[in-house]
Amino acid sequence: MKTIFVPARILAILAAIVILVSLAPCPARAGGNDLSATAVAKFAAGIASSMLLHEGAHALVAAATNTHMSWKAGNYNQPISFTEDVDSDAEGVALYSAGLLTQLGASEVILQADKIDKNDAYVRGMMAWNVLNPILYSLDYWVFRVANKNGGTSYQGDLQGIEHFSSEATAQGFAVGITAIAAFQGYRFLRTQDWAPEWLKGSPDNVTLTPMRSGGAFLAWHCRF
Repeated sequence: MKTIFVPARILAILAAIVILVSLAPCPARAGGNDLSATAVAKFAAGIASSMLLHEGAHALVAAATNTHMSWKAGNYNQPISFTEDVDSDAEGVALYSAGLLTQLGASEVILQADKIDKNDAYVRGMMAWNVLNPILYSLDYWVFRVANKNGGTSYQGDLQGIEHFSSEATAQGFAVGITAIAAFQGYRFLRTQDWAPEWLKGSPDNVTLTPMRSGGAFLAWHCRF
């Protein structure tokens, strides 16, 4: 029997396709069967906006810390990359973590704001990249090493930058954190979709914070499946 090994990169790409298809504007159809060109364009614009939001956060931190940046073309999950001349480790960590943290923050705003239409194609596109990008970054840091590279004195990628200016433990913890948060946000967003099955929508999750007599508080997350 011949054993076939599937590279981890292929599995990750397939998983990314599944997520993109899940969040794509397929339910927003024109004439019942055909995709609306407007919906597709809005979905693409949402992805582009998420990318610009990520890079804009880097630029904002650079401006706040008086750090010079040089921009250039990037790769599959880092379309735009940059070089910098950071003055301190703290500024370096802030600079390299800004993009991913901003994407997670934007996702939380979308999820929490009742006035934002979660079934709008533009919002779907933005959430698709907000969910995918942190997960892909972490997978790249752990497995692929395409966006994140370490060349000794040189480095590339947000997580590799965090490791360079802090430590590998910090970068690993950051990667685990953003992956868990992004996955949870993606799950919560899927539950808001009109096409989502009833078993997925279920009862809304809720978080409670109960003060304890002995001091402190008890944080509980109630999730029904």
